[in-house]
Amino acid sequence: MQIVKTNTGWIAQIVNNRVVQHISYWVLFIVFFAFAWGTYDNNFAKTILIEIINLPAKILLVYTILYFLFPRYLYKGKIWKFIISFLIILFIASFIQRITDYYIIVENFFPMWDNVSILSISQLVRAAVNFGAVLAIPMTVKFMDYLAKVKQHEQALINDKLEAELIFLKNQVHPHFLFNTLNSLYSLILKKSDQSLEVVLKLSGLLRYMLYETNAPEVSLDKELESIKNYLELEQIRYGKRVELSFNVWGDFSSHRIAPMLLLPFIENSFKHSTKGFSGIAMIAIEIGCKGHELILKVENSKPSGNEKSELASGIGLHNVKRRLDILYPNQHQLKIEDENESFLVILKMNLKN
Repeated sequence: MQIVKTNTGWIAQIVNNRVVQHISYWVLFIVFFAFAWGTYDNNFAKTILIEIINLPAKILLVYTILYFLFPRYLYKGKIWKFIISFLIILFIASFIQRITDYYIIVENFFPMWDNVSILSISQLVRAAVNFGAVLAIPMTVKFMDYLAKVKQHEQALINDKLEAELIFLKNQVHPHFLFNTLNSLYSLILKKSDQSLEVVLKLSGLLRYMLYETNAPEVSLDKELESIKNYLELEQIRYGKRVELSFNVWGDFSSHRIAPMLLLPFIENSFKHSTKGFSGIAMIAIEIGCKGHELILKVENSKPSGNEKSELASGIGLHNVKRRLDILYPNQHQLKIEDENESFLVILKMNLKN
């Protein structure tokens, strides 16, 4: 059992050593009860010797229960088998204790006492009750240690599940983002625009960021902001004067980190739904600010008439980023989505680590 969490020092290694722990327990047990019973006649040497003579039956009982009955029955939920086996082992240990009392303890240390039969029911019950003192601490510690390990195992399973889900969600975001960007490039190539070369360069930079930077759990907020700027430049090239874009950045981003590709889906969503089926000039206003540990993102886009609320709030990118926020920043973010008649507004506030 690990008592001291660190194993760097020799004291910690000794304290956490199982052999040392077990020996220490039995020594303290003998000393405590020897002095407790020794107050009867102040002959502590005699009571220490008596406790040592009685020790084998107690050791047999404790270790049989802890290392045989616990894993074989109790940990597997076989409660009745555990109880029956426990009572049988307790009876055997009590019987051994009675043999020791009858032939050794009474004969050699208390000759003035009446030597009651080995099979005396009252004496067997008394011996069984006395074993409660030696069983209480080891059984409690062993069971609590087992519960702690079960809890750690359950938490590890939860963490593994969340990590797998995060990887799945992030792997969905990348193809979704790439698909939209390639559509932009395709439209420019169809128009034989000279800007297609610029798009290829910017797209390669974004792909480099996605492949080599976003594998980490967190990235610098500056780098995430740079990827957003590159994406906005790509979309401006794609839509030209069809989109009236306002982009405002304020605050200090250099000392913070954020989960990668977390903000971009909201911005992607604004372009997707403000321009879909709309031949006029779409409006998109984006604001990203950092105040202390709080990051604030506001994305507002015009909404073409005829777009329904369910359509605006749907999509792989937006759905995934909501789920990622719930996993990565539980109780550390506020997401507000307002679907008005003429506009769609997203306000995200989240606490960041340095």
